[in-house]
Amino acid sequence: MESLPRIDFVELHDLDRTPAVLRTLHTESITFIYRLTDAAREYSRPLSLALRQGADHRIVDLCAGSGGPVPLIQRRLHREGIHTHVTLTDLVPNVRAFQRVQAENRRLLPDSCCSVDYVSEPVDATDCRVEGTRTIYGAFHHFPPPLAGRMLQNAVDTRQPIVVVDTKRSFLYVLLFPFLTTLAVLLSAPFQRNPVPRYLLRLVLTYLVPVLPFMMFFDSVVSFLRMYGRAELRRMVDGLAGTESFTWTIGVEPGFTGAQYLIGVPLHVEGGLTRAE
Repeated sequence: MESLPRIDFVELHDLDRTPAVLRTLHTESITFIYRLTDAAREYSRPLSLALRQGADHRIVDLCAGSGGPVPLIQRRLHREGIHTHVTLTDLVPNVRAFQRVQAENRRLLPDSCCSVDYVSEPVDATDCRVEGTRTIYGAFHHFPPPLAGRMLQNAVDTRQPIVVVDTKRSFLYVLLFPFLTTLAVLLSAPFQRNPVPRYLLRLVLTYLVPVLPFMMFFDSVVSFLRMYGRAELRRMVDGLAGTESFTWTIGVEPGFTGAQYLIGVPLHVEGGLTRAE
């Protein structure tokens, strides 16, 4: 499937006409699945690699949705002795979800070595002004090549490291993952913590009128068809203005999630030698 071209369909939760509460319930389900599958175990490795290459320990999570996997990754890295300060951002920020993540972080990581903050105003990933290592987890495939390229170009122009992690494009995942994620939505709905009105709405939209399982299945299939292959990522990187001022790493982490990553770290020229900042 790596050799097939990317197919740019539209996911239901990306549609403007999709009610905001549905998008929130959907992204909360995705965050719950991150916890359920321990995605942080594999997703943390590309960020750890970027930090070893000299990336900033201030993490700016773009397209954070309802919190995403970065707070889970932060806690895993903390256990490994790697300390980070995370700022959650989104074009449509879910401030209540960000506040819950922040409160949970303070409870689980009371030491000031690792913090979670957020930006309550919209942050455009193609024109981000927040300094730090940008991370994009599970969202890069949502953007067509021109927009995806602008996100990378903005990182190069502002000389900020960037770590992009998505699932690799694979026939096995297209055939298997949509069923597993849909099953996770069906099984997890009673255990997700929400205010009572939204909790009841989740149950109704999961079991009585199964809108959420249908959204998860449909969007999972479309997501895998939209994933960028490694060759497409390489062409995108090669087409950036000033790409030679960064060191780029593209690879796949072995494991259940099939985490494919793109890492860009700016280079610093000193005394005729080039090294990662």
